[in-house]
Amino acid sequence: MNREAVPLIVGILVPIVIVALIVLYVSGYDITVYLRKIDLIYYVIVLPFGLGLLAAILWFKKPRE
Repeated sequence: MNREAVPLIVGILVPIVIVALIVLYVSGYDITVYLRKIDLIYYVIVLPFGLGLLAAILWFKKPRE
C-alpha cells in the first residue's frame, strides 16, 4: 500500500468509527457490554503482546538504506 495513503485512510476512518459508536450508544445499543464480559487478565496479556507485535512490524517495514 502507498505510504501516503495510510494516514489519509486512518484520518478518515477514525472519526467515522467514533461517530458511529456515539450514534449507536445514543440509539440505545451499548457496545461496551461485550468488552466488560472479557476478564481483565486477557487485556493485561494481549495489550503488551499487541504493542510488541506492532513495534516489530514497524521495525521491519522501516526503509533500509
